[in-house]
Amino acid sequence: MALLATATVAAAIVLLRPLPTIDADQRLIGLHERAEIVRDEYGVPHAFARDAHDLFFIQGYVTAQDRLFQMDLYRRTGRGTLSAVLGQSGLETDTFSRTIGFLPAAMADDPLLSDDARLAAEAYADGVNKFLQQHGESLPLEFTLLGYRPEPWSVVDTLVILKLQSYDLATNYRTELLRADIALRLGTGALPTLMPDPAGPTLRAAEDGSWELVAPLLSEIAPARALAAHAASLAPIEGLGSNCWALAGSRTASGKPMLAGDPHLAVRDPAIWYEVGLEGGGYRLAGFSIPGIPGIGIGHNARVAWSFTVAYADVQDLFVERLDPLDPRRVLFRGVYEPIAYTREEIRVKGRADPVILDVGRTGHGPILTPVLKGQAAVLALRWSALDAGRSLDALLDTARASDWSSFRAALARLQGAALSACYADVDGHVGYLLAGRLPDRAAGDGSMPAPGWTGDYEWRGYLPASANPSLFDPPSGLVLNANDRPSADAKSAGYDGEWDSGFRAARLAALLGPLRGADAERLRAIQMDLRSEPAFRGRDTILSLRPLSPRGAAAQGTVRRWDGILDSGAAGAAIYESWLVRMIELTFRDKLGDSLYADYLSGGKAAYAMYLLQARPDDPWFIELGDQSIRGRDELAAIALERAVEDLGTRLGPDPASWRWGDLHRVTFEHPLTPGLGPLSGLFNAGPLPRAGDGFSVRQGAYSLAKPFAQTSHQSMRMIVDLGDLDASWSVIPLGESGQPFSSHRTDQTPLWQDGRLHPMRFSRDRLGTPEGTLVFRPR
Repeated sequence: MALLATATVAAAIVLLRPLPTIDADQRLIGLHERAEIVRDEYGVPHAFARDAHDLFFIQGYVTAQDRLFQMDLYRRTGRGTLSAVLGQSGLETDTFSRTIGFLPAAMADDPLLSDDARLAAEAYADGVNKFLQQHGESLPLEFTLLGYRPEPWSVVDTLVILKLQSYDLATNYRTELLRADIALRLGTGALPTLMPDPAGPTLRAAEDGSWELVAPLLSEIAPARALAAHAASLAPIEGLGSNCWALAGSRTASGKPMLAGDPHLAVRDPAIWYEVGLEGGGYRLAGFSIPGIPGIGIGHNARVAWSFTVAYADVQDLFVERLDPLDPRRVLFRGVYEPIAYTREEIRVKGRADPVILDVGRTGHGPILTPVLKGQAAVLALRWSALDAGRSLDALLDTARASDWSSFRAALARLQGAALSACYADVDGHVGYLLAGRLPDRAAGDGSMPAPGWTGDYEWRGYLPASANPSLFDPPSGLVLNANDRPSADAKSAGYDGEWDSGFRAARLAALLGPLRGADAERLRAIQMDLRSEPAFRGRDTILSLRPLSPRGAAAQGTVRRWDGILDSGAAGAAIYESWLVRMIELTFRDKLGDSLYADYLSGGKAAYAMYLLQARPDDPWFIELGDQSIRGRDELAAIALERAVEDLGTRLGPDPASWRWGDLHRVTFEHPLTPGLGPLSGLFNAGPLPRAGDGFSVRQGAYSLAKPFAQTSHQSMRMIVDLGDLDASWSVIPLGESGQPFSSHRTDQTPLWQDGRLHPMRFSRDRLGTPEGTLVFRPR
């Protein structure tokens, strides 16, 4: 009995003691004046302070209460120190992070911080560190399992996380590698089919002679495999996107603008966003922060609301360097051999006595990636705007204090490292769109494929002025929207070059929002949950046009005929279509690309969009089996694909097509980063699996990897609807909850809302917070 009691107490200490104190009156060294954190019914903290220092101090403190391990994991990923706590499993991620150089890039940003940004970052770090000082013996469970304590937080840690987030949103260089691999195997003529651009076939690298210069130096590799080791924490996820729109008052029930946003980001646990309210020192905010970064990234203040989508403008270029044949430590540039600058990195690995030594090379274009591109013989250097010193933290904090369109634009002019499409609305009745981010000014080329680094012809001449970026203010339609689509049809406009979305979500939103009048939050919520996917309708037509090869194929075709084409989780027709699509893509492309390149194409290419376009050409030469060329044409391949899909579905879901459900195949699981090593304990940390609807082309985004169907890989990482007529009548939700700790009541309390398409009040004014869950009072000591 005594042993049981001891075990119970020990378990309580380990599991429950780390949970945050939400009701107390404490004295803290470091505060200037009295401050408070009031938590609403979903555990969302609302911080109130009298100056900016204290506001960010308590934001750092409260974020550490809920998300300390997530913060530490983020900074370790960026710094390249995961191996020190994870052992060998973190080594390749660390190697990649050190090679890219997130840490030196963050350190270069540090001296450029304005006084206000430095105050915010330092106060935030002080708040985190105050929490660490107080709770060193009651850390979240992950620290106990891994056997370490986090180091003090610093300003550079915040800047490192900003660089890491920029990488998440700007990974064009992988697409450059993919195009190069396809061109090496099939020629550049295959690229318009396999890597289609919504504006039509253009590829300057094939036209200006640059590809002919670099192709002999490149090896055909598979970037998805070469970079797979860091996929869990760094690699981009197919299907990343977002939706945002703003409606002028002429279109809303309140007569004031409304703004909606739902960024589509990788499925992660804990939730990517941490909702927070901040008031004091010139700030009054409600919105969503990235743990580790002060302020908010998306949300509203008392005058302005904004949301972002990923803008796929190209801010990364790969340069092929030519080595000195007499000295491989030098590269040619404009007729002169210049030395490669090397930095020696020591990576501490848990369980190893000696560090792993890594020599990172850097040319005038940037870090040499070849050592982390296994199988690549060419020396490839990365030119990326995030590796230049910049002021992105200032951009975010100044955006949070913007009072009108002019100050909003001025703030985002400092954003660097990624490009974002911003939707904007304000209390004065204005709406706007802005492509934000510093874009490269290329002397030549479009950045779509690796360029020759030795000629000097493809250099960046600097950055285009922010005023050149596309924008739209108070259009006559009273509507601005973006769903990762190209913001300008002018091929000479800033930001035109890039990996822009196919445009299906944007077209669907335009159809839903275009005629809308008298909009309210409920109508906008319903639009965020729309499940129409245009490619599904074309795929349905193809399935209905084919001649089934068996009775079970005919039964599946009949089910598709009765299906309305909407990707509801309960739809049998949706399950058949998506399974058919996977098989149809495989039959059409795999034999031409080969196994390894095909796998890479599925992970980073545009296979589903390419298939959508190809289906409009039933006799296209791509529709042929190389192993049996008597099988040709869209409908013959589609019939075989249907047979294989039905066989697969029968194995997975049973023999009756009428009982199949898309949500039984298509699920989301929020897996904690430590899941692979947790064994039976993983159930304490993971959430799901949950049945899901939609696909990568529906407004309610539900993208999955074609390489590993059908688990959802990216998601609506939050949903927000802001009413500029009454900011306290705004709504929001995140997929999990505010807390990252497994035994918190706010670990997954928002999951049912998110799953069902519902929202909770996005509280703003102090007198409208409802009944608080707790109030934590801080007084200076």
